Amino acid sequence: MKKMMKSTKWIALILVIAMQTLSGCAASSSPAPSESSGGAAAETSAAETPASALTPYELNCYFLAPQVKDMQMVQDKLSELLTDRINATVKLNYFWFDSYTEKQRMVIASGESVDIMFVQGFDFNTYVPQKAFLPLDDLLANYGKNVTDNINPLYLLAGTYNDEIYAIPTSKDMFGVGGVVINKELADKYSFDFSNVKEPADFEPMLQTIKENEPGIVPLLSTKGDHTTYFTNNLLAMVSWGISYRKTDASAKLEISAEFPESIEMMKLAEDWYKKGYVNNDVATLQDGMPQKKAQKAFMWAEQLKPGKAEELSAQLGYELIQAYAHTGPYYTSSMDLTNSMLAINRTSGDPERAMMLIDLLFHDKEVKNLLDWGIEGVHYKKVGENQIDYADGVTAETSGYTGLGQWAMGGSQFLDYLWVNESLDKWEKMQAFNDSCLPTPLIGFAYSQDNVKSEAAAVSSIVSTQMEAMASGIVSYDEYWPTVKKQLEDAGVAKVLEDAQQQVDAFVASRK
Repeated sequence: MKKMMKSTKWIALILVIAMQTLSGCAASSSPAPSESSGGAAAETSAAETPASALTPYELNCYFLAPQVKDMQMVQDKLSELLTDRINATVKLNYFWFDSYTEKQRMVIASGESVDIMFVQGFDFNTYVPQKAFLPLDDLLANYGKNVTDNINPLYLLAGTYNDEIYAIPTSKDMFGVGGVVINKELADKYSFDFSNVKEPADFEPMLQTIKENEPGIVPLLSTKGDHTTYFTNNLLAMVSWGISYRKTDASAKLEISAEFPESIEMMKLAEDWYKKGYVNNDVATLQDGMPQKKAQKAFMWAEQLKPGKAEELSAQLGYELIQAYAHTGPYYTSSMDLTNSMLAINRTSGDPERAMMLIDLLFHDKEVKNLLDWGIEGVHYKKVGENQIDYADGVTAETSGYTGLGQWAMGGSQFLDYLWVNESLDKWEKMQAFNDSCLPTPLIGFAYSQDNVKSEAAAVSSIVSTQMEAMASGIVSYDEYWPTVKKQLEDAGVAKVLEDAQQQVDAFVASRK
């Protein structure tokens, strides 16, 4: 009976999504959150239990965020708010891209008591089968009303495994458009026109001009070849390390990622740009380009774009930026797009109900959400309008003790976030239209289980993570290097992984018809 009820629930959810996608990604892709700026809102499920009736509890939380000087100050203020809302305090653990994955692995392996953990993509597929996280369906039903009220069903479907929800995605941009962020002063200086860019190769004349005329400026800053990844993001979606399908392919036929013509073209372009000196010399090893970006030593760098991305980064870096897509549409969303920022509740949590209450607050409580995102009003920022902020008096991007965070990685609904003074007041309306414009790929909700090929998948993953970056960075020739890497993948059992993944994909696609 329980299985039948679960199947009925997911059939209903899929029907809702199908009806919504008749006019883009969703008829209402980003519902306006029900906000509360103080106290627990009476209409929320979490508020049905008064804070005073709850036992005090400290929530141990891990976020993808840089180490910032004033984290303790923000933690203390957030604890004050949460004590009022749900009688909880919080311990914030921030680790950035260069260390988060390894820290996450160590924490999960240690059995540390963790309540909320940022997770994304393949890490989700790895840790859910290991039972590192709790299923959330019942917790959502009892304590997550504001989550379900303010999130597109596609997101919840993407965060599932075996028809159970294991993580709550951030409500934000619904798909990844690869492109670049550009120093506007330099772009204006040379009267660059980005309106005619149709593919990544169209950026080359600009890169050449900067190379020839701006000594000390890197034309294209890349960290470990991430520009190749961003520039193929619109075209391909991975289901396992080194295995992908075309986003436009309704049958989702899998192939080795590096053998798609689109991938080959980009890796050869990366090689050409590296040889010409358009890319930083340390592209294969650089893990954090933020110092160069803050110092205005880069003309452009690749990003996953959305409406207002350049303005967000302008506020963080302290100078004006613009953005340009690397491809024209149409654009498609995949599970990897929807699951690149999620919050899970660890199986080791001492109070999963309280953890869900905090996640629920991030979907409706504007004060809690913006404190976590921007810091403390009057210290890190000041209000300059009803929904707009600027740095606090005497504070700059360089001196702020709480800046450089990726608000997309902090969970909840980004539609609650304050806008910076340089941002368009209709940013969230533009984001709504942006989300509505995308088309779903056939594998949303699919999570590949490696149980049948654990050793082979691990070996393939190791090769991909260590060998592919050289080609993505452009420091080696694809034609010369790929045959060696392919032989390593074949010896590791990539054909077996590919066959196993295709069988699961085919079964998933058939089940959704």
